[in-house]
Amino acid sequence: MLSETEAREIYQTFRSRGVVIFDTAEGYGGGTSEKRLGRLLHGKQRTKSDNTSSTETPLNIQGDNILMTKFLPVPWRFTHKHFENALRASNMRMGVTECPIYLLHSPMHISRDIEYWVESAAICKRKGLLKYFGLSNCSSHQVKRAVDAGKKFGVKVVVNQVHYSLLDYDSDALKKMQKTCDELGVAIIAYNSLGQGLLCDNLTREKFTHNKPAKMMDIQWGDLVPLRTALREIADAHSTKKDGTDEANARVSMAQVALCWCRAHNTIPLVGCRSKKQAEDSLSSLTFDLTADEVSALDALALNRCTLDSPGWRRKLFVALAGVVMTACRWMDWSPASQIAAE
Repeated sequence: MLSETEAREIYQTFRSRGVVIFDTAEGYGGGTSEKRLGRLLHGKQRTKSDNTSSTETPLNIQGDNILMTKFLPVPWRFTHKHFENALRASNMRMGVTECPIYLLHSPMHISRDIEYWVESAAICKRKGLLKYFGLSNCSSHQVKRAVDAGKKFGVKVVVNQVHYSLLDYDSDALKKMQKTCDELGVAIIAYNSLGQGLLCDNLTREKFTHNKPAKMMDIQWGDLVPLRTALREIADAHSTKKDGTDEANARVSMAQVALCWCRAHNTIPLVGCRSKKQAEDSLSSLTFDLTADEVSALDALALNRCTLDSPGWRRKLFVALAGVVMTACRWMDWSPASQIAAE
């Protein structure tokens, strides 16, 4: 788990380069991720209980931060009030009164359709609790339904956050979703853009054998080799080796190429960093662009492991299980045992 100091260094590194979008969710650690992002936003430090914060040196916060968090539509939430209460709780944890973009974490629910949650968002918008509504893990048809409902109820749908990487791109469902988003003016936030490390330099065959995401997506080492080889070759082509420059610092990484590829497809890549070094590496992807031929070459090698192709029952089960984990994490965060551990 990242320390407060490490998280602050990562946050400052991104802000210093003009990054303004920061993503979280109530389901990440039962809300602890929202609390941490709120502390970073407001320049505060964690206290022992984590229920209050003490002010320290400001982090040069600008007013253009765009926070995104998400509502998890678990089976035991099925009313507009459930939606509003969750949003109010998220806003409180982040230390804001109006969430810039509030996302529906999944369109899957046992009884409510996507239009119902869009109406919930519109109600909350009228109360000043959110500015824009967003989607996550939505297909082409679901995006269109949500946008139409937004026009009806009075709230703008601005983003769809989906698995989008070279592990997903060879999917008709993904490409159809992107076409719909482009037509309707809905931005695509590409999460899992680095394939949870599968598209990075430090992956070895030995590490791959223990990689859980690969097992979940049924990816074999042989599936990755052509793609990873192409990423490395393109990275080498963009690497610079100048006199007096340390070669390791000038070397373009595979991760940078993968992020550039996402940008080339008009998406906003979302990266999760565990160190300042990873943050700096990710930011270096903004210093160059891929050629059309390079993009086409990677497109041809992309895999088809898109979550939009997963059966509905599996996605509903995932939401339910995520809800159980979220509840457990929240209980642990507030339990007496957690307060003792904090001290």
